[in-house]
Amino acid sequence: MTRLTYGPSNPGRLNQFRPAAEARSGPVKYLTFQIDSGGWNNILMHFEIMVVLAWLTGRTMVLPPETRMYLLGEERLSLLDFFDREALDRHLDVLTPEGFIAREGLGDELATHEEFHRYMNENGYAPGWNAMEEALAHPGNALTARFELIPRLFGRRPVGIVGEMEACDTLYFPTTKNHRMFGVAEVFFLFGDPQDERRARTLIRDSIRYRPEIIEQAEAALQSPALAGKEFGAMHIRRGDFQYDNTRIDAESIVTHTENLFCPGQTIYAATDEQNPQFLMPLRDRYDVVTLGQLDPDVVSAIPYHLLGIVETLICAAAPDRFVGTRLSTFSARISILRGHMSLTPESDLAGIDTALYYTQPPFRHSSAEARQPYGKPATKHADALGETDQPWWESQWQVPVWGRAYQAIWAETTVEE
Repeated sequence: MTRLTYGPSNPGRLNQFRPAAEARSGPVKYLTFQIDSGGWNNILMHFEIMVVLAWLTGRTMVLPPETRMYLLGEERLSLLDFFDREALDRHLDVLTPEGFIAREGLGDELATHEEFHRYMNENGYAPGWNAMEEALAHPGNALTARFELIPRLFGRRPVGIVGEMEACDTLYFPTTKNHRMFGVAEVFFLFGDPQDERRARTLIRDSIRYRPEIIEQAEAALQSPALAGKEFGAMHIRRGDFQYDNTRIDAESIVTHTENLFCPGQTIYAATDEQNPQFLMPLRDRYDVVTLGQLDPDVVSAIPYHLLGIVETLICAAAPDRFVGTRLSTFSARISILRGHMSLTPESDLAGIDTALYYTQPPFRHSSAEARQPYGKPATKHADALGETDQPWWESQWQVPVWGRAYQAIWAETTVEE
């Protein structure tokens, strides 16, 4: 049975900015936020930034109340419906909205999404940042202490943890059109100390984990006869409501762009929101294509609707052979990051898997027509022939938005030294 394991088996608390509770002095200060308005992986990326901010500022994180989440149905959900509370508690001081209300002696009516955020708008301090337009330099002299950070601003406004942001009792990040904290933590935080950069990556990896039962559901799905024991590859084919028309290519083109990556007849798990079953026929003509509906029906029927996408993410992350994603999709980027962490975890069943970035679209290059041709066969694992894997974000961001791909440093340059 494939175990979905990544990171150290017994991670310690990252204490650089989070002293033990008994070592603190003064009143408790809080950080809270509104859940991002995008899809699940956008919500997750936003949450990563919030976690690092709570860690940097030494604040207790107050999770927002239940609310409906984009594309996840009509049910009101909490972040703790997805994330392992014990993993969060190992690194942060975390309160539920109910815990915050009880500690502060507030009325129970504030536990609703609407009243909670009304209260925070009236009583919290909101810096008004936008994670795509600002970059947090930490400490305040980071840009002069580490000159190589300056080109990474790319015209963004540097901000810092100063003034009222530092002094306020409650730091609040609402999600609005102009002040949205969706982005990539790796890009938003510019650390003067490279070791703090690595600590932040490790914090994200070790504190933001899916609930154990979600992992177990994915592991059970991988035991389905269609996948169990096979060296299968995986694809994410995003279509549906995806706003980037040039990524919604036909299946014949996908076959052309992947024929050097997989063998004819090979089992390929396809995660897709395409509703027309005929769409996949050209892929089925070349590969043994498996979709969610072909897995063990008892396992699939037991997965709640709002968790189906996460389970498919984990299935794709566990593919022993290559993974091919959809360019500009945060769903695909998340799979690549999980694969990266698993590949570097010695006790993982997926240690050493291929972490190169491949896409259903042609290679992204603006230099020549020749460079836009389909992939050539890579010579080795972890080495995308066209250099889309190891290129750091500050070199690649002009070619593809930073949120639209994964970056090798996120999984390859972490630390557990404390």
